[in-house]
Amino acid sequence: MSIRSEEATSGFVRAGGYNIHVHEAGTGEAVIMLHGGGPGASGYSNFHQNFGPFAARYRTLLVDMLGYGESDEGDFTAEPRLVVQPRVVRDMLDELGIERASFVGNSLGGTTSLAFAVDYPERTHRLVLMGPGGFLYPPVFHSAPTEGHRRIAEAAADPTPETFRALAAAMLYDPSVMSEDVIAARVAVAQKRLRTAGTRDAAQRVPERELRHELHKVAAKTLIIWGKDDRVNPYEIGIQLMRDVADATMVILKNCGHWAQAEHPEEFNRIALEFLAS
Repeated sequence: MSIRSEEATSGFVRAGGYNIHVHEAGTGEAVIMLHGGGPGASGYSNFHQNFGPFAARYRTLLVDMLGYGESDEGDFTAEPRLVVQPRVVRDMLDELGIERASFVGNSLGGTTSLAFAVDYPERTHRLVLMGPGGFLYPPVFHSAPTEGHRRIAEAAADPTPETFRALAAAMLYDPSVMSEDVIAARVAVAQKRLRTAGTRDAAQRVPERELRHELHKVAAKTLIIWGKDDRVNPYEIGIQLMRDVADATMVILKNCGHWAQAEHPEEFNRIALEFLAS
């Protein structure tokens, strides 16, 4: 399916008292795509290479999570992100009349998808997870924080083209995947967020949900996709995740970092769409 334009698919949904920005295209069963937690991230920037192929088969929504893209800043002062974000996604589904959906989640979006599957199993069909793990398990064979997480923190604190190029070098097997235009766009979004994030410092003091102790509750059939060269969340985290999620399969891609859907979009689209249709 050819997506007419970024602007033509853009809109807002009122969910849980927040304005949530989404890109939507396609018809049929719903697939919700949730981006990662890096500075400047958004649904469209993370999934624009996957949007058309998925929208050709499914009602596909690229969601800017709270605190990202054009969505409202979230209030995480009373509850952890991994409680609030899934609840707002549920409220968004209610507003859109979507009873049940599959989720495609990258990094923080994957972890949020897992939390949604734990909290709302009846609303979850299938999960496709790419490199989740920031709040799941510590790395086994790598030091913590990883190189990728250090670069994310640096770029979030000082969003400049230089810090984002360093982030791309750590996040991607082939840093050229993040073009200068993409870097400039993400820097601009990150700088805007840095100025307007009124609750982020407080949110950092809220203990995060220890989701790994709840993963046995995930009933959804799950596909885990990981880059062998991921320097943000190393792939041994995925092996632990596959152990703890009852119905999980794992695919490891060579010559691939933290963005499987962007570094190998054709292979990712084929694998993920075959899984969702099986």
